[in-house]
Amino acid sequence: MSRIFVVFVSLLAALCAGPLHADSLSLSDATRRVLEKNPQITLSKALQEAAEGRVTQAGVLPNPEVNYLLEDFAGDTSRSAGSATTTYSLSQRFSLPGKRSARQSVAGEERTLTALEAEIERLRLIRITRESYVDAQAATEKQSATAQNLVLAQQLRDAVAVRVTAGKVSPIELSRANVALAGARRAARQAAQESQLARRQLASLWGESQLEASLLDTLTLPDALSAQPDTLGTSPYMKQLQVRIQREQAAVNLAEAQRLPDFTLSAGMKREAVTREQSVLLGVSIPIPLFDRNQGTVRSARAELTAAEAGLVAARQQLQRQRDQLLVQREAGYQEALQLRDEVLRIASEALEATREGYRAGKFSLIDLIDAQRSLIESQGVYLAARISYHKNDAALDELLGRTTVSGDTP
Repeated sequence: MSRIFVVFVSLLAALCAGPLHADSLSLSDATRRVLEKNPQITLSKALQEAAEGRVTQAGVLPNPEVNYLLEDFAGDTSRSAGSATTTYSLSQRFSLPGKRSARQSVAGEERTLTALEAEIERLRLIRITRESYVDAQAATEKQSATAQNLVLAQQLRDAVAVRVTAGKVSPIELSRANVALAGARRAARQAAQESQLARRQLASLWGESQLEASLLDTLTLPDALSAQPDTLGTSPYMKQLQVRIQREQAAVNLAEAQRLPDFTLSAGMKREAVTREQSVLLGVSIPIPLFDRNQGTVRSARAELTAAEAGLVAARQQLQRQRDQLLVQREAGYQEALQLRDEVLRIASEALEATREGYRAGKFSLIDLIDAQRSLIESQGVYLAARISYHKNDAALDELLGRTTVSGDTP
């Protein structure tokens, strides 16, 4: 096996091994920090608490009313308030059977929707954390690769300088080697900046400005792709749409129940001003549904139900397309990464080593050597991009299908 390929495999092995000291950060640790400290989690919990309050309020009966009335005093009667006719009464509004349960049903469905929205937000944060962790991993790996390439470029420049001093090659080749070395330095500097930025963005998810810990996990590939369900039954987005239909149906039931008005019963005592006689009062008050029969609310609720049913059909089609697209992209990234790892990188490494030996023997030019080295660097970049594509599409697929835990195929 060529020396360059050995160096490359050793570099990958070192990255895969990762630091095992106490200040290392795994993907599961990062996810736990985000789910504990991200303000969106606090927001979701507050919204769920608000929904619980609406459920409680929907089952509360209306308060009774106490009425006090003075009649036949002052004015032309010249009577004092102590000689006035006095009426005391207590009123209670009642609803016909079904209204209270309909209100509770609507509030209950809204509570379920709020819980699903909180779960969707949780899944989104898990996906964002995985993507940010992958970006930080990739930036770290790229930084290590550019550092290794810088070492090779420095070695190449030193070797060319020796050959120029010995008069074996033209000084122009030393200029070319210096240009290649400057490019390697620029790439290493840029990779270091990108790595620092990616680590900051990951730490910002749980409210920190810097990430001091090293990353424990690496961008490895699973032995095989996991099987995916044929349906979207586990998707929280589908569950949300289904619950929305139930909520709109409950709203229709409530609107129809409110066609019939509430009635108020009252009972009290009346004391006459002149005779001082006392009598019992009983009364009932019922609105006449002549103009307002809640017809607008019923119409609106039925239209909202139709819209929710149509939205479910449209969303199912859209989610199915999105699922298929993610599956294809995930498999494409996986297969490309496997091919690059098992074939292209090995061939590129061997070609670079052969070109290096040929250059020393005078069989190849410096341009050939630089091109061979550039080919290996580009292959490494494509391999890294393929693994990033696989892991990010896998994270998006987990979010879509409602997988709340980090899957075994994660980096």
